[in-house]
Amino acid sequence: MVAATESVGQDSAVSTLFEKRLLFLVGKGGVGKTTVAAALALAAARQGKKTLLIELEDNIRAARLLGLPPIPQRTDLPRQVSPNLFVLTVNGQAALDEYLQRLVPFKRVLRTVFESRPYQYFVAAAPGIKELMTMGKVWFEEHQQDPATGQLRWDLLIIDTPATGHSLQYLRMPQAAYDTFSEGLVHRKAEEVVTFLSDSRRTAVNLVTTPEELPVSETFDAYQQLRDDLRVPLGVLFINRVRQASLSRTTLEHGRVDGKVPVAERSLAEHVLACAQAEAELVEAQAVHLQQLQELPLPIVSLPFCFVEEFGFPQVEQLSHIIAS
Repeated sequence: MVAATESVGQDSAVSTLFEKRLLFLVGKGGVGKTTVAAALALAAARQGKKTLLIELEDNIRAARLLGLPPIPQRTDLPRQVSPNLFVLTVNGQAALDEYLQRLVPFKRVLRTVFESRPYQYFVAAAPGIKELMTMGKVWFEEHQQDPATGQLRWDLLIIDTPATGHSLQYLRMPQAAYDTFSEGLVHRKAEEVVTFLSDSRRTAVNLVTTPEELPVSETFDAYQQLRDDLRVPLGVLFINRVRQASLSRTTLEHGRVDGKVPVAERSLAEHVLACAQAEAELVEAQAVHLQQLQELPLPIVSLPFCFVEEFGFPQVEQLSHIIAS
């Protein structure tokens, strides 16, 4: 069951996000970034936005959550979920290969380069090259035009990043490349990427967390780095898996099962009461962390914990409606 959880300013916060073109999702591994990214993409597509959801590092979980079947081999083409929603997986080395293919038109020469040991060693050893090329691919998709209309192909791009440390590396690399290379092609391309990353009219980096000790601590660290070090425009704080309880733990502790109830039914009732007490304890524990997260000067969108045996598209769709209010 999924119950709606409201946050002050949630409507306007999400509406503001949908006015931009690039939405990055950053957070600790396991907090549900991919789930939030998929739900956000569904909500945007439903509002008529031509949306591209980008997964990094060969992650295909969003594609599965959105109901796309597995494919036998990697593709650099967007896969269609609905008329307004597409999913694309971006891999750093594949992005570099694609870029070289645009520069060098001779396939035989390229095949020799791609299969050579020096090239493979360069891709594996060059610090940040995969991250830089990945961000270049995002920039390329943001500038894609529809050949039929000449208009921009996408209204909105949502980027599902890896765990916090690595995701910040993706956001940091364009500036590092710009500072390292004072001129030339790399310098110019890095400058283009840095420009769109720092443009608050087009870009927002959004934090995803859960109300637990380690994710909350990492969220505060990520916020500080994003604000002070990377100086990128920030968007919304998504708090995922927020639990709710109709009755407090204190109230439930005074609950008793009537001794006149038959044994079998009394056993079931006692088990239900124990589960309710355990859930109320979890809600109380989360309240401390939720209060901490309120200290961050970001609009908050809270998403409920989904009590289901197997999480899939129906739950993502319900979360998308909560996000869109």
